[in-house]
Amino acid sequence: MDPKGLLSSNVLLFFSLIIELSCRTGEGLTSSTKTVRGQLGSSVLLPLASEEISRSMNKSIHILVTMAESPKDTVKKKIVSLDLRKGGSPRLEDGYEFHLENLSLRILKSRKEDEGWYFISLEENVSVQHFSLQLKLYEQVSTPQIKVLNSTQEDGNCSLTLACMVEKGDHVTYNWSEEAGTPLLSPTNSSHLLYLTLGPQHANNVYICIASNPISNSSQTFIPWSRCSSRPPESRQWGLYAGLFLGGIVGIIMILQVVILLLRRRGKTDNYQPTMEAKSLTIYAQVQKSGSIQKKPDPLPAQDPCTTIYVAATEPVPEPIQESGSFTVYASVTLPES
Repeated sequence: MDPKGLLSSNVLLFFSLIIELSCRTGEGLTSSTKTVRGQLGSSVLLPLASEEISRSMNKSIHILVTMAESPKDTVKKKIVSLDLRKGGSPRLEDGYEFHLENLSLRILKSRKEDEGWYFISLEENVSVQHFSLQLKLYEQVSTPQIKVLNSTQEDGNCSLTLACMVEKGDHVTYNWSEEAGTPLLSPTNSSHLLYLTLGPQHANNVYICIASNPISNSSQTFIPWSRCSSRPPESRQWGLYAGLFLGGIVGIIMILQVVILLLRRRGKTDNYQPTMEAKSLTIYAQVQKSGSIQKKPDPLPAQDPCTTIYVAATEPVPEPIQESGSFTVYASVTLPES
């Protein structure tokens, strides 16, 4: 073999090995990104690297964990910084726990702002490895409630529109089925509405609504025929009318009572007058006989020809009736001649 050709081959082989080594160990080696789903408000564990990388972690000299809302963000929030050459505990943000043995990060109580992308950098002597994962947080789905939006009856059949709704939960999808396990097709896929036309043969049918999101699910059962056989719309209307009628009667009675009470108080005020003091009145009447006085043989001692009569009179009292008072009246009375 030509020595020159052998030398050129060795040189090419050497450069190819250098390029391959730089591609394997150089900065920029990134593993595939995975997604972690967690429950909002609870503890979430993030495995930042695979098990193989965790076992070879003893070659690393520095570990850095950062977080960003998007992988395109140039500015990232530092979560963990650990220099293995110096030892000691890692510098860690509040609300997190870092486990060096398996390169995992725990969020103690997840919040909506914790949702995003997490990056870990493992710096070795001659290389830097990068790994990333995406965290998505969801609110747990509450127990759904089934309501009848509309119902009509015709020829013994009952048409219903059912709505399945939850109070808590995000990214919720709905699925309807019968208790026997038969899935029901909604007008739109994963709709919370269900349209049914039932007859007497469906009296015992039980329908199930399942509400779910990527981390939780909940269900509720419903027997729609019970809403058809008892004609609930009319009964509810009559109940509403009866309640309004009774409420009106009670209101009128209360108004009348208030009016009567006010009239009574006004009457007492008008009839009130200050108490009059009793007056004692005395009537003096004097009576005198007319004509001359005849002389008698044996005249009696001189007497007063006048006779005094004392009469008590009562003054009339104006309305309202008050205590009577007595007063004195002086009158002169002349007796007729005998």
